[in-house]
Order: sequence, then structure tokens, then C-alpha cells
Amino acid sequence: MEIHFNIKDIFRAPRSALSLTKILTFLRANIVGYFAYLIANYLALYLSGNTFTSIWQSHGIYPCAYTYELNWYSSIIFWISTIYWFLAIYGSMCAVSRITLEELRGNYFYSIQDAHNFIKKNWQPVIFTPITIFAILVFYVLATSFFGLLSKIPWIGSLILSIPFLIYLLGAIFAAFTIYVFLVSIVFTPTIVGTTNEDTMGSVFNSYMLAWRYPLQIIAYKLILAPLIYFSQLFLATMIGSSFKIMDLIFSNSFLMGEKFTAIIGNAATLAIPKKLIDAIFGSLSINSYSFFIPNAYQKTYGVETISSFIIVFFILIVVLLCFSYALSVFSTGSVYILNILKNRSGINLIASNNNEGFVSKTM
Repeated sequence: MEIHFNIKDIFRAPRSALSLTKILTFLRANIVGYFAYLIANYLALYLSGNTFTSIWQSHGIYPCAYTYELNWYSSIIFWISTIYWFLAIYGSMCAVSRITLEELRGNYFYSIQDAHNFIKKNWQPVIFTPITIFAILVFYVLATSFFGLLSKIPWIGSLILSIPFLIYLLGAIFAAFTIYVFLVSIVFTPTIVGTTNEDTMGSVFNSYMLAWRYPLQIIAYKLILAPLIYFSQLFLATMIGSSFKIMDLIFSNSFLMGEKFTAIIGNAATLAIPKKLIDAIFGSLSINSYSFFIPNAYQKTYGVETISSFIIVFFILIVVLLCFSYALSVFSTGSVYILNILKNRSGINLIASNNNEGFVSKTM
């Protein structure tokens, strides 16, 4: 596989991310995380005085307990489920980063199970790297607060403030830089661990090194990756919407299911893909497309038709999570390419490291 070690590699992310192994890695995490989040949100809202019927009518299959006034234990339930889903995705980012690296090395048989085993051995730096950097910030705040208290001492307080003033100033600059490093670590830690096998301290060092050497390049490359993620999702959503349209043209024919098909699919699609969700993601691009692609359901379903509609809701939900998984796959794959570009500028070839058999070529 030809690697250019420049901006051209980032534009390969959408195509490289369209991998069954990568998407299924994220899909598995999203299915588990989503259902844990769904059950926890319904439970949190119920314990805060809402009925299941009112929750269903207001939120359907996309509840968000955060929008309500919750009691303390409901808030804990909500945040635990949210953090759990985030950590499931975060670990999968590391797994997909490893899969991408092996793919670039020419190992196309690196499986989901192989990536899962890698995460089991290396999950600590994925979680503790951002925590360690955040702890550095907390230590600075506590230390500064301590000296702030000492400055209140009569007579010598002003001297405590003035004499080490330069140290305070340099410390504040370091703290501001550490805030940026913390953001970099959140974005790049799964990629760093997945491609370099670094431990927590090594990942912390890499986060500081990347933020120090390539602050503007990181922002620029991520700004390039963001629209690639957006338009790849738009393309995938258009393809799925087209399949809905084709099915509607065929099955809604009067010689086949007719209006019954429109009622079943329309109610299921409206529930699993609400217009508000599409508008929030794609904005003005979805104004007319939603009504064009999604069958309009103006009648209720009863009996077996209702059961069929709910079964279809489940399958459409899987498709929605699959689309989300593809977006995460593009993000993780693109992050590997970005990290490889930046590491190459430091004289390190991630792809060739520990593997001299990878198909790598660098164009000058």
C-alpha cells in the first residue's frame, strides 16, 4: 500500500474506514453501549417521577435524561451509562487504530478478536493518559491556591506574591499549554496506544511532544478530516435513503402490499430515524430529502402490523448505529494517518517499525 506521508493520506480515510472489520468493531461497542444507555435513561427518568408512557411519547428510542431535572441517584445512573458508552467507543478507537496500522503493514488478516486481545492488554494507558494530564492541571491549581493563601499573610504576603512572580507566570503558561495537551490526549491517546504500544507515561510524553512540535498541524489536519467524516456520512445516508425509496416504489405497489407497506415502514422509520435527528446532523441538506426518502405514514398500524413495525425498528436502529460506527471508523483511521504523518516528520515510521515486510513507499 502506497503511503505518501502527507496530506494526501488523510483523504484516503473514508475509503480505508469502509472496512467490515473496523465498522463491526465499533458496531459491537455501540450496540452494547446504546442499550445500556437506553435502559439507564428510562430508569433514571422513571425514578425521577416520569412514567414509561410519557418517556416513550417524548423521546422514543433516543431518550436523554439530562434534559430533565433529576434527583441525585438518577443523575448518577445517567452519567454512568453515558461514560460507559463513551469508554466502549474509546476502547474501540484504539482497536481500530491497531487494525489500521496492521492493514498499512500489509496484514489484512488482523481480526476483531486480535484487536480485542490487544485492548485487553493495553486498556490502562488508553484511560489513564488523559487522567494523568488532567491530574497535572489539578496539581497546578492546588499548588497555586496554596501560595495564594500564603499571600494573605500580613506583612510578608505581598513578598510571597512578588518574589516568585516569574515562576507563577511560567507556571500559568505551562498550565494553558497543558489544557491544549489534555485536548490532544483525548483525541490521540487511542491512536498513540494502538500504533506505538506505549504505556501511560509514554503516551503522556507523546501527547506533550505532539502538542509542542505540531500545534497548528494538528488543528489543520483535524479540520481537513472533519468534512471528510461529514460528507462520508452524507453519502452513506443518501445510499440508505435511496434503498428505502426503491423498496417503497416496489412494495407499495397496489399489486403487492400497497398502503400497508407504507404504514409499516413509515411508522418504523419515523421512530428509528426521527426528522429532528437528521436535521441536527445534516442541517439544511435534509429539509426536502427526508420526506423524499422516508415513506410517509398517515395511518396507524394494528395487531401483527404493529409487531412487524417494531421488529423493523430494531433493524433500522442497527443501521443507524452502523452509520455512526462508520463515522467513528473514518475518525480513527484518519487519526492514524495524521499521527503517521507527524511521526514521520520526527523521523519515525510507524508502519515500518517492528515490521520490515510492510508495503511502504515514501514519495518525496
